[in-house]
Amino acid sequence: MVDHKPSAIFGKTAMSQELFVFVARAEAEKRGRKAQELWLACQALVSAVVQGQTTEDGSPIPKPLANELTAIREAGDNHPFVNSVIDTIPEEASWGGVSTPDEMLERFRHVRKICRRVAMVDETGGTLFQYLLSFIQSALVGSRSRAFGDDEDIDLSQLNTFVLLDNASHAIDRGDLEQAIKYMNQLKGQPRRVAADWLKDARLLLETKQAAEALLSHSAANGLGSLFGISG
Repeated sequence: MVDHKPSAIFGKTAMSQELFVFVARAEAEKRGRKAQELWLACQALVSAVVQGQTTEDGSPIPKPLANELTAIREAGDNHPFVNSVIDTIPEEASWGGVSTPDEMLERFRHVRKICRRVAMVDETGGTLFQYLLSFIQSALVGSRSRAFGDDEDIDLSQLNTFVLLDNASHAIDRGDLEQAIKYMNQLKGQPRRVAADWLKDARLLLETKQAAEALLSHSAANGLGSLFGISG
């Protein structure tokens, strides 16, 4: 009699290999779909932060981010990094949204103009004469100071209001909101009071935008890893 056991064993082994390949392929496709869902959710968050939303008359307003953050949590499958980054986003941004970079730029131009006019007035306020002198000084001082380089060792606390405002403006023009905040944070007196709301909203935008970009970078790396079967 011919022994068919070796061929039977071979057949079972081949079937096992095919099943393994099928399962592995299914798992890879699942990881790929989840990675794509995460990337799309993160991209939606970045868009909401940068573009906000508009009213019926076309006026830009902040877009609450709660829905986008929920979608990221779900797509992230409770990944520790995803959850930890989301937890750094202030509740104010989640439920109220953030001002867009374009809106912050327009507001900065107005704030800068007012800050220049009250540069000589301290935090307690002043007389009408002091306000008048400050206004005259703002008209006489040049509108643009030299922009400091990133590698220059500058003691920001020693800079006057006009230099701080001008360098904040240079930073804004370069799209460097973080550096602009550093300059504006050194303002004192009435200029500080005038810039207070702008500073608060600028910090909120910066924190939220950095978190959104970190999530997007993670999702892109996760998507690339799924192509090679690498778990993030």
